[in-house]
Amino acid sequence: MMTVLVTVLLCFLALAVLLKYGLKHYFKRQLGDIVNAAASMGSSGVAPIQPRITMVLEKIEFRDPLVKEYMNEFKALSYRSTGRYAIPEMPYARLWSGAHHKDGSLALVMECRDMFTSVDVIRFYEDGSVLGAGTNPYYRPEDYPPHIQYKQFPLGTSAREVTQWMRDQPVKSQVINITPKNIKALNTRFYAECTDYQLARPLPTFDEYRTRAVENASRLGQKQPELSEAQWRMGYEDHRTSLLDALDDALKAHLLQSGSISAKEWDQVQHDLVFIHSRLMDEDIAARALSRSEWTSDQPEVENLMSKGMAPVKLFEAIQELLPPDERFGFIATLTKPVVARIYVPDEESDSDLETKIS
Repeated sequence: MMTVLVTVLLCFLALAVLLKYGLKHYFKRQLGDIVNAAASMGSSGVAPIQPRITMVLEKIEFRDPLVKEYMNEFKALSYRSTGRYAIPEMPYARLWSGAHHKDGSLALVMECRDMFTSVDVIRFYEDGSVLGAGTNPYYRPEDYPPHIQYKQFPLGTSAREVTQWMRDQPVKSQVINITPKNIKALNTRFYAECTDYQLARPLPTFDEYRTRAVENASRLGQKQPELSEAQWRMGYEDHRTSLLDALDDALKAHLLQSGSISAKEWDQVQHDLVFIHSRLMDEDIAARALSRSEWTSDQPEVENLMSKGMAPVKLFEAIQELLPPDERFGFIATLTKPVVARIYVPDEESDSDLETKIS
């Protein structure tokens, strides 16, 4: 459990992770530490960006002696431990958290395997805004919503310096005091906001992906990955796929949280949901439209439709019209977060009262 800080921190990590996990095992090894760092935390292939996380209180033994030094430093600054946490969705991250008994701020020490150890101090406000400061090496302001602000310090900066900066900042509204009881809920909420914000952005181009990987290597003092053009392309495609999978999961979370669907109905359709939105390329849309069919996107009739430059929903539904009824999907709902998307399920399931309840 922890809160926004972790939200901010993990969000940063999650985004950074995007850069290694898209590479196949061979290429991961080629990327070496850089991808390990930017991959253990991201979505380049093995562990995609996680749209939602859970916090598990555990008796964790940290490997980096720097963790204990930071813990003691925070305790000397009047932070009281609120536990050590594992994040099942991010097995590379281990956390120590502490709450200040007077100003209500959150202190975090994060050990990312043997890659680095960082610290953060976070202040949560009742108006929903968040102010954080710390040494997360992957922080990029453009990756986070406007209501979350973060002051980045170099890796190795003392906990005292980070804490002092936070104490010097004016209190803009009522602060939510961090406690062992509210840390998990706060973090879950803010982490979801961060990832939704990231997933709502256009998918990165190949050049943006490669630039980010190189920048992450530099931030960690690692040498740049030496990959062929084909290897970079493979890594990018894996990365892009993992982002689309994460977006699907975020859309599922919003559908479930909407309260428009019962637990019974959710069990009925959760594994068959198809999302259509503007982040998909024509090939992606065709693959989803044909997922119940033996046809593939190189079917002449499908290729003809794909050549017309149709909007995503129109292309999906046009392909559906080519298929027999038992291979089609029926519309059940529209969502607006993280992106505007139409949701479909196998046609026989959409014939229930599900559509009128969710639409």
